[in-house]
Amino acid sequence: MTHSDDAARLRKQGYRLTPQRLTVLEVVKRSGKHLTAEDVHDAIVPQHPYINIATVYRTLQWLQEVGLVAPLASVTSPLRYEYVRGEAHHHLVCQDCGYEQEIGDDMLAMLKSQLQARYAFSAQLNHLAIPGRCAACQSAAESAAHAHEEHSL
Repeated sequence: MTHSDDAARLRKQGYRLTPQRLTVLEVVKRSGKHLTAEDVHDAIVPQHPYINIATVYRTLQWLQEVGLVAPLASVTSPLRYEYVRGEAHHHLVCQDCGYEQEIGDDMLAMLKSQLQARYAFSAQLNHLAIPGRCAACQSAAESAAHAHEEHSL
């Protein structure tokens, strides 16, 4: 969906599109990655110094409410946002090196189903960050532990 498609859809739904909203949306959409509110603000300020950080936070919240951006919460980093493109997905995030791997929503289908069946709970598992350790960091940690064991002998 193009920038103008997003704007047309929102206008059709009765939303007011301010220059600030359009600017924040454009920055997030153009980046192709997850951005914090501060990242968005830093990208905007050179061209639009009148847009303050509070406006960016409010706009990101509004864009989330209308379904154009999705937040990604992580225990190891601040809340980040990405433009919603197509299929729902989630992220595996290495707590050691920051590596991220996208995974499809189908990976959580069984969990959602089990939560519904066992607890009659309809989980809203949208755009999750699942913390852990990537293969490279696991290997490095195992090598370090092995070296420490050999050194201790």
